[in-house]
Amino acid sequence: MLGYLQDKWQTTQLKARYQRLLHERILHLTEASGPLPVPEETGNWTLLGNGSRGLDSAARTDARTKARQLVLSDPHARNLMRLFEVYVTGPGLKLIHKSRDPQTAKDTAKLLSKADRLWSEFLLENCKHYSFHEHARRTWRDGECFIRKFSQTSWPPQIRFFDPETIGPTIDEPESQGILTDANDVETPRWYLRIDPQTGDLVEYIDAHQILHTKIGADSNQKRGTTLFAPVIDHFDRFQKWMDTELSARKLQASIVLWRKVTNPASATPFGNESTVESLTGSHASQNGGRFQPGSMLTTGTSTDLQFVQPDTNYSDTVPLGRMLLLSIAAGAGLPEFMLTSDASNANYASTMVAEGPAVKMFQSEQCFFGHEFTRLWRWVMSNAINAGQLDADFFDRVMAKWCFAELVNRDRPRERMADVRLIEAEVLSRAEVARRDGADPEVMRQELRSENPKNDRTDLDEPESEQT
Repeated sequence: MLGYLQDKWQTTQLKARYQRLLHERILHLTEASGPLPVPEETGNWTLLGNGSRGLDSAARTDARTKARQLVLSDPHARNLMRLFEVYVTGPGLKLIHKSRDPQTAKDTAKLLSKADRLWSEFLLENCKHYSFHEHARRTWRDGECFIRKFSQTSWPPQIRFFDPETIGPTIDEPESQGILTDANDVETPRWYLRIDPQTGDLVEYIDAHQILHTKIGADSNQKRGTTLFAPVIDHFDRFQKWMDTELSARKLQASIVLWRKVTNPASATPFGNESTVESLTGSHASQNGGRFQPGSMLTTGTSTDLQFVQPDTNYSDTVPLGRMLLLSIAAGAGLPEFMLTSDASNANYASTMVAEGPAVKMFQSEQCFFGHEFTRLWRWVMSNAINAGQLDADFFDRVMAKWCFAELVNRDRPRERMADVRLIEAEVLSRAEVARRDGADPEVMRQELRSENPKNDRTDLDEPESEQT
């Protein structure tokens, strides 16, 4: 009996000790207010900041999934995506090869023509697999775009899009986010981990030189991008719920209730029987106080009052709420309200001109960003042409790429030209400055005009002595 009591006491002590250790661990985790110390690793990493990195992998994936659904089903989200496509990668987007040295433009004319032909062949070969529209659309919608480049000996090379779900962490690299970087530089990718989206198993390691990764909504030291719709996803959801509520309210408002007031209870009994209800169709409209048929005529006494009532939904109070949600979406997208809704009826010409100014600057910024991304693809294509013997090794030293995007502002060219002429006559502007404002290079224009009319040594773009001094 004594041994049993001793074993029971030891068991109770072990259980109490286990509970104490468990509570101490939980208390330590809940009271941790800052970043925990990291162990020493190869690469000499230094922890900076408070560890806040924005959206985590799961939140980023959910935002991407919701953004795809919005673009397909929500009219405002679809219009937002269409505006970005039209203004950034719309009609007018093309690549122009230019000579780096304007003095040798005539000598490199054949080289420029050959580069144009090679680029056209590349786009024609990959027209079913790649387009500037899709490149930009995937980037805005998903927050990032993966393009795999297949280098080969034959010309032209092939490229394919990758969905972001196919690049992800593995069991061996759970914190990699699908991208293995340099040991001393997180901004230098080395390998991309292609996985099976269903099982998460590793399919292959892809060299970073084979992937063109375009990302937005992220810092340079963040590996993955965030969708353009991340700030407005919840507002789209709220606006849709607001619309559902208002449509339900409209149905309630359309319903009419027949309210019968009887001052003398004795007269309420004969009301609604066959003797007091007469139908326009010839048949009895109601049986013992049942539902009245359309077209029924009711006969009542002076003690019965009939009222047709309907609910008041206060529609005037709900309109500002819906507009406030639309304004929040427009602010998150960086567009004026009339662009988001395609309705400029609540503004005049002057206000719309002022409101579109920030949007034009934003579209110009997007054009500049994608110009750099397209240039990265262009350099890879021309490098393959050099390796295939199509171009000389000094091609990049002699030729550069210039991207021409869609015109954002419609200008009254005749009126502006007349104003420029007056400014030139008043010696306020030079002819070279007018050429630059029109998007032309004054030096190139001088050479082309001289080649077209060699008899005239001086062209209209040459500065007179008064202007040069």
